[in-house]
Amino acid sequence: MYEKELYSNIIHIVDLALSSADQKQDTTPIVKFQLYIYYGDSHFHLQQYLQAEQAYTQALQIRKFLIKTKNNAKISETQELTSEVDVRYKMHLCYIYMKQPKRAFEILQNIPTKAKTAKINMALGNLCRDTGLERQAIGCYKEVLREIPMAVEAAENLLKLGVKGIEINSTMLEATSELGWLNTWLKGHAQMHSRDFNNALTTLKSLDTPALLQDNCALLITIAYCYLYMCDTKNSITYLQRAFHIDPHFKTGRDLYASLLAMSQEKENLRELERLLNIELDTAVWPSEQWVVVGYNMYVNKKYDKAAYFGQQAYALNRRSVEAFLLKAYAFMQLSRYIEAVVHFREAKTITPNRFEAHKGAIDCYIALNRVREAITTATNLCTQMNNNPHALTLYASVIIKEPTMTTKTRDLLEFSLIQDPSHLPAIWLLAELLEIEQKHEEAYTILSKHVKEYPNSRTHQLLADCLLKLQREEEAFNHYSQAIRLDPSNQRAVEGLNNIGRSAKMDSSYYISVVGESSSFASQDPSVPSDDVDVESDSDIWPSNSDFMNFD
Repeated sequence: MYEKELYSNIIHIVDLALSSADQKQDTTPIVKFQLYIYYGDSHFHLQQYLQAEQAYTQALQIRKFLIKTKNNAKISETQELTSEVDVRYKMHLCYIYMKQPKRAFEILQNIPTKAKTAKINMALGNLCRDTGLERQAIGCYKEVLREIPMAVEAAENLLKLGVKGIEINSTMLEATSELGWLNTWLKGHAQMHSRDFNNALTTLKSLDTPALLQDNCALLITIAYCYLYMCDTKNSITYLQRAFHIDPHFKTGRDLYASLLAMSQEKENLRELERLLNIELDTAVWPSEQWVVVGYNMYVNKKYDKAAYFGQQAYALNRRSVEAFLLKAYAFMQLSRYIEAVVHFREAKTITPNRFEAHKGAIDCYIALNRVREAITTATNLCTQMNNNPHALTLYASVIIKEPTMTTKTRDLLEFSLIQDPSHLPAIWLLAELLEIEQKHEEAYTILSKHVKEYPNSRTHQLLADCLLKLQREEEAFNHYSQAIRLDPSNQRAVEGLNNIGRSAKMDSSYYISVVGESSSFASQDPSVPSDDVDVESDSDIWPSNSDFMNFD
């Protein structure tokens, strides 16, 4: 029956057989042991994990009894029995499915070191990683690689935990020498996890060719994450879209795709978000990624309570789901529950420090709660974490732009950002705002007019028109407002500016340009926000002193 997979029949007959054995007392322990194994396996296959765990526990107790008796005949027979290691592994799976990771860890940890197989070490490594025991996780994954050099997932996990690519490559040399593409794959991952994103993209894209791994979903998703860590969401969406069209049911990265689509607010992307919804109605089989997809569909329809609920469902299935934390945080922000939101943003950036959105969200929450010092601290930590990426520098500048004593530093930050990426529009917009605050309209005009020619954009045209209006050059302002509306008919500020021409050249000087997508002028709340960000004693301590970075002091 077991070979025919008649599991419900096995459960029924074994239940009767065990009751009979208890009454007659003539069934040997070896037979009872095997009966409990069949009983546990059958419950496991039917997803009845509590009953399976209880059966395996009984089986282990009987096996210990058999070993302790030290009867030669029995020992000979027990050599053919299911090993204790295999039983413990099955019990660990039951605990995982019952969401009891601590017991799963304990049942595997009690296996003697010499008896731990690659399967046990891999499972232990995952549990250690998920509970923050990184050193133990590294040890487990290294044991897996020593035994199975082609265990790519173990290698990738080691890279994520900070182990050098050279060390991993030396362990996998035999496997990678036979498969050139595997060596390139691992090299790309090593570069990505060491934050060398440009070279990582070059390496990984070299595999996206017909002779190698073209249209491989795992490769496309990895490239998408690489673009994401560079804050290039447009290209990240492009590669995730390719993966989705190749495999509409892809799992890894599906939640990230939903997040990027929802936050883009573009109509076509929102239609794509709807297409991500799974028609499978049985929510019991949904992975955490699918709960996130549904959550973002609720979010874009302004059902924020439901979005938070679905984010919690995703978190319950995967407690290291960055997208689940971000979904809940975004929903809480829309509900003006900033204290809860900042906690979730912090959790997200703890798991993945390279995620710009997590840092930015935390900063927005701190500003909403009038905790400017925490916002500045988080922004400076972000600059260090992201190697002074233009997006990080611009975000930091947006936090301190209103501080009269930090005008020079704000300008230096924005100019350095534009040196790295002259097309970074948020830095251009914020620099123009800074010059407007200082009443340097001519200088603002010069910068905006230069950039609008090279990087035409609705907002840049609108800001240039605002500046021209203040310089009483209404005809030119009219032209740029018209260009702004032509590029983006929803640009309300351009429409208002166009209507103002001829009536008043005076613009609202209190207008605040948002450089990161949303206004940070939130209502004040209780300031008792938990913060684990490093405190900063002075602004001069913010920047690392090295030859590659400017001195802003």
